[in-house]
Amino acid sequence: MTALKTTLPRRLGALLLALAAAVAPLPPGHAQNVTASRPGATPEAASARLAERIDAVLARPQARQARWGIEVRDAASGRVLYARDAGRPMVPASNLKLVAAVAAAHHLDPGFRFRTTLYAGGEVRDGVLHGDLVLYGRGDPMISARYFPSQTAVWEMLADSLRARGIRRVTGGVTADESFWDTERHVADWDPEDRKWWYAAPVGALGFNDNSIDFRILPGTAIGQPARITGEPASEFYRLDNDSRMVAAGTGATLDFDRVPGTNRIRAFGVLPLGAGADVESFAVEDPARWTGVTFREALERRGIAFGRAEVRVVSDSALSLSRSAPVLAEWRSPPLDKAIGPVLLNSQNWFAEALVKTLGKQVRGEGSWAAGLAVERAFLVDVAGIDSAEFVLRDGSGLSALNRVTPHALVNLLDYVRRTPRQAIVRQAMPVSAASTGSLRARLTDLPGRVAAKTGYIGGMDTLSGYLAMPDGREILFSIMANESGQPSARMKALIDDVVRAIAAEA
Repeated sequence: MTALKTTLPRRLGALLLALAAAVAPLPPGHAQNVTASRPGATPEAASARLAERIDAVLARPQARQARWGIEVRDAASGRVLYARDAGRPMVPASNLKLVAAVAAAHHLDPGFRFRTTLYAGGEVRDGVLHGDLVLYGRGDPMISARYFPSQTAVWEMLADSLRARGIRRVTGGVTADESFWDTERHVADWDPEDRKWWYAAPVGALGFNDNSIDFRILPGTAIGQPARITGEPASEFYRLDNDSRMVAAGTGATLDFDRVPGTNRIRAFGVLPLGAGADVESFAVEDPARWTGVTFREALERRGIAFGRAEVRVVSDSALSLSRSAPVLAEWRSPPLDKAIGPVLLNSQNWFAEALVKTLGKQVRGEGSWAAGLAVERAFLVDVAGIDSAEFVLRDGSGLSALNRVTPHALVNLLDYVRRTPRQAIVRQAMPVSAASTGSLRARLTDLPGRVAAKTGYIGGMDTLSGYLAMPDGREILFSIMANESGQPSARMKALIDDVVRAIAAEA
């Protein structure tokens, strides 16, 4: 794993195409509460020339099938420069991550840090812990190589803390305590097929390495040989059955991964052509607390701490947790809040977004669940950001569900709130920027380098972009562009959306 994941796996677009079929209408009576503009109409005060340029883009044959929702607004004056169905609730895809990030920045202190604590499940005497070592999680999504030298660096630092206390042996084993949050791992709307991959990994209070195994793939050296596949981190938690096969150069690759149901056995199968480039596929685990506990125990053993029991016990019920009564041996505190918000916006990390949702539920309502966290987000949108409740439907934090709905008008209002609120600077700073060295806009709008700061979004048949455009005269333009049900390849829709941005940049 690199220090900071910046690319999406090649399979993401193909797998998420299945979500297009899952798009459902809003509940009866919901969308009717929103006044939608007529397609092609512009507000009275809008720039006629801007409308002509945008409408020309949307009149292209490849754009006609899509349902478009657009609002363009001058930030300083609040004047709407262009609107097309800006009041229609649409599938936002990853533009929904703006809600999770902004609500987190509102409710959580900038210095907020996730805590992961080691408790003694017995007495410590003469360098021996007589009982279990309890690893208690509070939802930290950053225990990985994203901000540290290696995937297991945090575990090694905790091991060093134990050794500094003189602890060299544990008579019991590791208890992995995930009871800080509920045990709902996935949103019901998510496609079961997606749950194999990192972007729909299970969400729990105790997790590690995006709750995924990173399989590094290199081609074999001869036809008929298997591809060279290694899992990182190496762990007894899983077993890889490599049934892949090398074929002649120029042949199409079909290499894929699957899980033997009910086990941690993962099978690689299909073919890979000679000369294929290196690749990484991140495969989600099913039991995140156990995965975390096993890799933690293995890291401590490598640091010279012995255990009497290899099996990891998992505690999911807070009534059985030792966290209220056992003595603390060591505690890890994550990097601050901006480091959690960064991957949500810059690289569209779904797991981080969902972790923020459950964190909001726990911090604000005392319940680490999607139900509580999404209720916090809804209240924030209405009571703080001033957005009409009829303009959104929230099903998750990441936008992976095709049942989410937000209007372009609501997203522009949210962007305006961020612009006007000093506390939201960490959100603004985390936005992808056109032609930057990292982030989901690094290869887009390269003719407008540094001028566009916007959140990208895609699930099957739905492409979105919402953010800020800097004008040469110093003005700032807010925009939200959504294309739903396009029936076109995502690359083509992204190009159309970028041309809409260029139309705005030409003269708003």
